[in-house]
Amino acid sequence: MSRAGGLFDGFPQRIAAGAANAVVYEQKPGYFARHGEPLIEEEAEVVFEPEQITIVRGPPATPLAPGQALSPVYAPLGGNSLAVPTGQVFLRFRAGETVAAHREALQQAGFTITRELDVAPQAAWIGASSGSIAEALSGLPRLRAIDGVESVEPQLLMQRAWR
Repeated sequence: MSRAGGLFDGFPQRIAAGAANAVVYEQKPGYFARHGEPLIEEEAEVVFEPEQITIVRGPPATPLAPGQALSPVYAPLGGNSLAVPTGQVFLRFRAGETVAAHREALQQAGFTITRELDVAPQAAWIGASSGSIAEALSGLPRLRAIDGVESVEPQLLMQRAWR
């Protein structure tokens, strides 16, 4: 299956989450995620109610409701667990650094700080300045290139698994 007929061309085919031993996720053909309300649960394979995201099997149907957006669904390389990006990224600098000291570098990379952490000034939640999920994921290499960055983790929602 093509990547939803070019609909997801702005999204990277693969994304890495973490530090040195990053987990690599790849777009999962045959699925898409619908972000925003209304949640059409009868079509959904997975529903993330608080985040207002559904994972759906098959090609995306149009039109979308006002305020809705689509994204691809990812899975770990060699795995089948479905993961949907939210557009938020958890960023951590090395010990002794602060996110606030790197605010300008983050802005130049196309990101804004969405939530600072009082207990961990070297870490924060950030998102693409545009609000675009695709731009957040495409900008991960720019974040990794900022001096002092230790870990870049895009937020990926996954269904709970019981062991």
